[in-house]
Amino acid sequence: MSDQRQDGAAAAANAAAGESLTDEAVDAVLTGLAAVAEQLIAESAAVEEAVSVLNDDCEGPLVRGEVGPGYWSRPHPTRALAAVRLAHACRAARDLRDDSRHIVAWWADLACYAVLSAAMGQPVSGYRAAAADPSAIFGDEELSHLPHPTQDERQFAELAVAIAGTPGPHLPDDGLRAVVADYVARAGLTLRPSPDGGMVVTDDIIDPDARLRRLWAGTWVDHQMPALPTAGELSQALARIGLPASAIDEIHAATTEVDGVLAAARQLKEDQNEESELEYEALYDHVDRATDILADYARVLTRHLPSVRAAVRA
Repeated sequence: MSDQRQDGAAAAANAAAGESLTDEAVDAVLTGLAAVAEQLIAESAAVEEAVSVLNDDCEGPLVRGEVGPGYWSRPHPTRALAAVRLAHACRAARDLRDDSRHIVAWWADLACYAVLSAAMGQPVSGYRAAAADPSAIFGDEELSHLPHPTQDERQFAELAVAIAGTPGPHLPDDGLRAVVADYVARAGLTLRPSPDGGMVVTDDIIDPDARLRRLWAGTWVDHQMPALPTAGELSQALARIGLPASAIDEIHAATTEVDGVLAAARQLKEDQNEESELEYEALYDHVDRATDILADYARVLTRHLPSVRAAVRA
């Protein structure tokens, strides 16, 4: 990242979180996010390649025909070293892949939020811009400025916790409590012990991932993707401000790709036993490209953000 980019991003980050961000500050954050996301995507690809090399090392004896009877049951320090290195690389690849998705999801979400805010002539909230930042720390006051959970969701969670904590012959305590805990977590809330020995529902200010669940609910929990407007919804919003058709078409195409990969992820999760092996592999390969598709979406929206601002001012 250039010094100019670093200075711009630092200036934006140092602004009071509750303040609305200027266009320059929004652009600085998006520029910094783009650079970080590209770096993480490249690092993730490099680690995946390292996994492939180490896997080849582990399979080398098999390929060379060096594995005879009893090979796997005999002590083999070199084989153990190769297996440990492969296991470590696999864990690192998985963690980096997940972290890359998180940053790219933040980038895509912020780019969309900035575009829609500009289209509606509304400022970008510093709280909202920082909500998906894994390094940000939010307290109760900051969380109150974020969407989700609604008051109804919070009250339902509190009622469910009260019911799950009530013993009775018709309540499968362990199973019911697991369902309640999952619902509470999906809403970005958490359970804490109460003075009377029960449990109470409170905002989760510890886990940064809880903010993602507040922002994107089940879309993030189930598919590790941000909740974004569909291609039709976004195109309609941008058509109202007179954005050039060429820009709308490009944004529509990028958003359609996001819609498609999310649909594939949902199908993969919901209909696992209904696809043939080839269909399953095709869906899996499509979903495996989600980070790259989200990154392309973020690039397109970021590139057209100045045009959206200009169309509103015209």
